[in-house]
Amino acid sequence: MRHYTVYLIEEEFANHFFGREVKLFQLFQEFMRTSPEQPEFIHLKKQITYITRQIPKNYIDDMISSSLNGRYNYAYSQNRHHIESESMQGGAILETGDRSVTVTSEGSFDMEAIFFEVLRKADSCFLAMDFEEKRHGWLKPIKERKFV
Repeated sequence: MRHYTVYLIEEEFANHFFGREVKLFQLFQEFMRTSPEQPEFIHLKKQITYITRQIPKNYIDDMISSSLNGRYNYAYSQNRHHIESESMQGGAILETGDRSVTVTSEGSFDMEAIFFEVLRKADSCFLAMDFEEKRHGWLKPIKERKFV
């Protein structure tokens, strides 16, 4: 089973850290490992709140629903989007939060890719992270600006 946490990064920071996503990943990873009782927890939480944007939950939910509605293997209930593979050998669940989106999937990578594609169209600053497998990346890579 794969578990992704997807954050909407402020555009200024997304542009600055393009190509250096590992730094953002390390920040989020450190925050995940820090307990609320530790003194650095509040500092890390403030940093993450500063570099992330609020998730437009209704907009994201509407985009996913309108993109996938009509598919027999898609369902939405209790703030959870669920898609099952056609072979019933896997699936994915997406839940929207205030500052992050979680995607849990098993089976084919195509299942989470369906959700990632919709998120990618919604905004170019989504950063997905799988903390267990230590993987991370932009859902829509930001093209480097060319200066003349």
